[in-house]
Amino acid sequence: MPSFSVSVPGKTILFGEHAVVYGYPAIAVPLNSIKLNIKISARPTDSDIQIINKNRGENLLLKDLNPEHIYKTAIDTIQNALHVGKLPALQIGISSTIPIVSGLGSSAAFAVCLTKAISGFLGFKLNNEQINEIAYKIEIYQHGSPSGIDNTVISYNKPLYFKKGFPPSFLEIKSPITLIIADTGIHANTKETVADVKKNMQINPEMFKILLEEIGNLADYAKINLENGDLETLGKLMSENQSLLQKLGVSNDELDHLVDVALRYGALGAKLCGSGKGGNIVAIVENLNAESIKSALLKNGATNCFITKISVNCKEL
Repeated sequence: MPSFSVSVPGKTILFGEHAVVYGYPAIAVPLNSIKLNIKISARPTDSDIQIINKNRGENLLLKDLNPEHIYKTAIDTIQNALHVGKLPALQIGISSTIPIVSGLGSSAAFAVCLTKAISGFLGFKLNNEQINEIAYKIEIYQHGSPSGIDNTVISYNKPLYFKKGFPPSFLEIKSPITLIIADTGIHANTKETVADVKKNMQINPEMFKILLEEIGNLADYAKINLENGDLETLGKLMSENQSLLQKLGVSNDELDHLVDVALRYGALGAKLCGSGKGGNIVAIVENLNAESIKSALLKNGATNCFITKISVNCKEL
């Protein structure tokens, strides 16, 4: 059988990190300027599955992996979901431009892309909902209790208003949005950060409930302003969200610094994206100022930075 290739985007959360885990709303958008690619080919002269990850320099055989290895758990989850007794010998080639552990959806992209690739190679015609369900199960192995927002926005590749336990609601964006993503260069562990928030919430439930509820309310306000095309108000809401995330304890000096730089050089709003304690910030900017703000971020500590645009027809330019 010929090879089968699949690509999926990264993502960023514009509003609602951490609160989304507890059932409050959040807004996420796909980032098609960064992608994860998987190519699957048959291995007719062998009997095992080979995984080659170019970014990590890995050349592995499935039989040699620990049962808890993410490749092993992901492939087993897909195999069980498809009710396939035994997978044929395959070569799975992975390459990605999505930075890892940085809040841009690398693990969810892997889960979605591998599900699409293996199912497609075997001739299954899964819809987005089915792909999303399998990818979420894979994400549980990675993060323990994920909200499901990452795998959902990547599975459907559309701007998303999300509440855990509810059907996904896709957004019609009225005005194009220019975003800047800037990296602190610090790798953060999503599972540990989510666990820390949960621990702190148990210690001070009243305060944390108020913070999470306020973050969820901002997502609701942001949804209205996205649909109305009010980018200036969106920027203000984004900065308010960052302030609440600081109080939640998931920001750090490096993230705060890049947020301050973005705002000082003209961003409409900025905040961390992802679990926090490292990774990236996201800023809403006016298109005319994008290059100068990007330059300022790179001169003031960002290890990487890129500009991306979300268009009115729900696609990234």
